[in-house]
Amino acid sequence: MPQLPQSPSSNSCASSAVSVVSERTKAVRDQYFFERRLLFFCTILVGVAIIVWVVSISTHFWFVIDGGDGIWINETKRYFLRSHSGLFKLCRMAKTNASSNAITTPPPATLEGDVVTTEFLNTTGAAIHEVVKVYRRCKYHDVFPSEAKVKGDPMLDMTILNYTRTEIMFSIISLCVMIMGLFFSIYTFNNPRYTFKRLAGGIHFISSLSIFVVIEILSQSIHYEKEFLPVVYPANATHHYGYSYILAWVVFLMNITSGISFMWYSKKRKGHKAPNEEIAMADEPTIIGR
Repeated sequence: MPQLPQSPSSNSCASSAVSVVSERTKAVRDQYFFERRLLFFCTILVGVAIIVWVVSISTHFWFVIDGGDGIWINETKRYFLRSHSGLFKLCRMAKTNASSNAITTPPPATLEGDVVTTEFLNTTGAAIHEVVKVYRRCKYHDVFPSEAKVKGDPMLDMTILNYTRTEIMFSIISLCVMIMGLFFSIYTFNNPRYTFKRLAGGIHFISSLSIFVVIEILSQSIHYEKEFLPVVYPANATHHYGYSYILAWVVFLMNITSGISFMWYSKKRKGHKAPNEEIAMADEPTIIGR
């Protein structure tokens, strides 16, 4: 039986349908590769954030207390000049009262004390010099001192110790969580299932929360020192945040950005929404049985 010839209108409809499907497939594929490139960038961002966070917590310029020309501290018998502190270490600079010495004053290297600079002031025009010794001392925070040391050290009390311990603990926790988030972010490229993207995004949010806790506790500890520890934060002194603190906020924003991106692009891709069969099968429901 001879076949009836197809009408031109049916051929036109078929070709237009194929064209629509092809354009839709291309759009889905382009969107998928855009998402992969963006998530790859976020994964690199998390890796950079880990390095920046290590720099931030290992440096001691989270905040700087400035005493101007000097603030007298009775407990130390010196003038407080400035200090800068981090999560693990504190550095202070102070100076003594000017003392008169003959011109035969020994060189600065032989003077007692941890001397940084020695200023010679000749205000009388005679062969007498006013000597001012400037001290600088750095020490790591003693997070588990004895009870006797806490009572005898005017720079310590239990509240500030708890602040310091919490800062150190959460800084280490956030570093571990960020490393774990980096591994899960990399794994999403081997297994494109949406659940792993959401898991990676959730871990990035936990990292952000841990970093925010460190920043907030540090800010609270500064206010506490200003009110209750005048040896650490003398009256009339001022403070500002250093580059370590700024780096911490940068790491926080990096993790927030990565978390939002992984969550936003963790949508299921099934059927015609998937660029290929492999991606469509990966997002199909999984039946767990014996």
